Amino acid sequence: MNNPSGILWLTDEQAQAITRHARDEAPREACGLIAGVGSQARRIFPIPNVAERPNEAYRMDGPAFVRAFYEFEAAGLSLIGIYHSHPSSDPIPSPVDIAQAAYPDVPYLIVGLKHNEPRLATWQIRHGRVDALDLQITPDGIAPLYPTEPEHLPLSPAQRAAILASALIALTLMLVMALSLLPSPHMATIGR
Repeated sequence: MNNPSGILWLTDEQAQAITRHARDEAPREACGLIAGVGSQARRIFPIPNVAERPNEAYRMDGPAFVRAFYEFEAAGLSLIGIYHSHPSSDPIPSPVDIAQAAYPDVPYLIVGLKHNEPRLATWQIRHGRVDALDLQITPDGIAPLYPTEPEHLPLSPAQRAAILASALIALTLMLVMALSLLPSPHMATIGR
């Protein structure tokens, strides 16, 4: 029940389903669970909001929550995210969201519907501390084989050769400079 990567991967279809659920429930807050493997979502489970003031907060229906848990665990999935909506504000955790966050190792996805324009953001809420996480929405919801940051991509043979050549040239220049600073054996010693 955790997502160590700090990234949540959804398919376009899953993101649209969560957004549609948020719009359908407005002005009430929608809520649900995201089940998957690692950081990749496989199933979305909308859960009824039974909060006393559902336009201002969410509380998942206990029996529906438990049924969803059994269903995704039976399918070999884990809880990798919790989602809810803010029908008239930005997708930023409210003080109530922060105070009620019960799963510190699970990302919280929030759908903000301010001005009826859906925006999604993912957060880690751990013991009162809130950190933004990376939300990736792709056609298939699958993480690429390698991270997208250039410093983490594998080097091509040409890049490895260029690095090796640069290192050899630098070493050669350093040796030439060091040797040029040595006194010549034919120099007279001063003071004799």
